[in-house]
This record gives sequence, structure tokens and C-alpha cells, in this order.
Amino acid sequence: MTDLREAFCFFLRRGLGDMPQTREPEHVLTREEWNELFRMASVQAVSGVFIDGVASVSLRPDRDLWEQWIAHLFYLEQINERIACREEKWVGRLAEADIRVQVFKGSSVAAWYPYPLHRSFGDIDLVVEEGWQKLEEWLHGQGVPFRNEWGDLVVHEEGLTTVEFHPHREYLYNPVMNVRLQDWLKEGSSNELYLVCLIVHLRRHFLTYGIGLKQVCDVTMMLRRAHLNQSKLAYMLERLRLKRFSRFLFGFIDTYLGGANSYPFVPLFSDKDFALMREVIFHEGCLLKQVQEEKGSKERFPFVRTGRHAWFWMRRSLRLGGMMPDEVCWFLLHQVMRRVGF
Repeated sequence: MTDLREAFCFFLRRGLGDMPQTREPEHVLTREEWNELFRMASVQAVSGVFIDGVASVSLRPDRDLWEQWIAHLFYLEQINERIACREEKWVGRLAEADIRVQVFKGSSVAAWYPYPLHRSFGDIDLVVEEGWQKLEEWLHGQGVPFRNEWGDLVVHEEGLTTVEFHPHREYLYNPVMNVRLQDWLKEGSSNELYLVCLIVHLRRHFLTYGIGLKQVCDVTMMLRRAHLNQSKLAYMLERLRLKRFSRFLFGFIDTYLGGANSYPFVPLFSDKDFALMREVIFHEGCLLKQVQEEKGSKERFPFVRTGRHAWFWMRRSLRLGGMMPDEVCWFLLHQVMRRVGF
């Protein structure tokens, strides 16, 4: 498995635009190993980047498998083009109603990739910068069904993707830090602030059910290509108490994804929390939520399900508290308040 992980990360580095002198895996891969590598890429939602990496070297699976992967790339391109068109239509329609929105993640972060259409697609995330108070009325007037999910408005377009409307680009559980972040967002946007929001998003999901390589690749590409002011980025991350988590994240990027030319902080590699980050990304990222939801669906009694959730969050918070101690405390309070209806 270690050899396969090394091969997997090699192809990811190449797909992300790693330098051509990187050494190829030394042993010839069997068809079963190629299938396992593609499964790993699919689970982590980086299949397009992985195939780009394979395409950049002489190693190849057999012709039948390779043709299947090329067809998968064409599928990614078609869906991403369709989603980009939907994003433009939503932005335009809302602008006519004096509701100003911006695309977050999705095509806006894919633009930093060598092949933007090969980034795995997801929901359309629209951040409402002006006119949030008019959005529900406008959706009703347009006959668009939606539901409120913990303060976000969610639209399921039949046969298309899900559209999520957010009142804020990102948020922190710590209320003092969150006020600071929202103040910065009101002042305007920058590449540094966008990347900070990506890291906030990544850390929040890391704390709940884990995070996959797709979001880590997003951070990697911005570190490499977004022409960042590292001093400004360091200031923002430190002011939001993201420094420790970011240093482990940068260490992971440097070790497994080819790194970047510069970082706002020196990456950390040797702490036990680095091993924990590696464990969460490689083994929990896109699977833990599904496992927990399946367990919850089997519980007949709501109070048992609630107790199981509480025990899960407490254990997870204790496990991850070393990376983000203050955020963990506020996260637990947030979970309690949600469950009691606040």
C-alpha cells in the first residue's frame, strides 16, 4: 500500500504541474494496481488530476483501461462546462434583481489548475454579497423551490447540479475570530483573503468529518500560482489563529503534492499532529461522513442517535484539539446549540 500511495502521489504531483525531473515509479504496475490507483483518485475526488499526471509520463495502463480514463476526462469536461454555464446564468439573473453574488470554489478556484475543466465538479456555491434579504422573495417569485439548511438556501435543479446560496463566504466557530473575518470580507476581496477562506473551509470540514485531497489541491494551486503577498497572508492566518493548522497543511502539501515556491510560515513535518493530518486526509476524507450517516440511519430511537452523535463529536474534538484548541471548544458549543434549536 505504501508503494501504491507513493505512485498515487507521484501522479498527482505531475497532474498539478510538478517539475518534469521528478522520478517515475520504479516498478511496473499491474492492471489491478492501476484500478486501485484510479479508485483512490475517485474517492478523493481528484480523478482528473490523476489522469493528467499519468498522461504526462511514459507509464500507462493497458489500452482498454486508458481509453476508459480518457472517456472519463471528456465527461468531466462536459459537466464542468455545463456547470460554468449555469453559474453564469445564475449570476446574471440575480444581477437583474439587484442581488450581487460571487462564485466560491468551483470554477473560480479551478482557474488556477493547469487544466481547469479536469477538476472534479461539485455543487455550485454562490456567495450573496448584496441583497440577501431579497433572495427568498425572488426565488418564490421565480417559482424556484428551495429549502433552508442551517442558514443557507439550497436549490436542487432537476437533472442539473445543486445550487447553494451562502450569506457569507466562510465563517469560524470562534465568534471573535468570525467577526474579524467578516469585517475583512466586507472590505473587499483579494487572492490572500480567498486562500484564507479556502483554509478556513478546509479546517472546518477537517474538524467535522474530515477533508479530501481535492480541497488540499485547491490550496496547493493557489500557493503556486496566485501571486500571493506572503506577509499579508501570514498576517491574516495568524490573526485568525490558523497558523498551527496551516503549518501542518503546508507540510502535507510539501511532502505529498510537490510543495510551493514559498509559504507564509515554515511547514511542519515531524509533530504527531502531522501524522494525524495525514491519517485524516488519506483515510477519512470522503468516507467518514457516509459511515456516520449510515450508522445514524440504523438507529430507531432519536435519543440514541443524538447520544451517538454527541459521543462521536466529543471524541473527535479531543483527537483534533491539538491543531485548533480554541476552535474545537466553540465547535462543540455550536453543535450543542444546533441540537437544542438555537
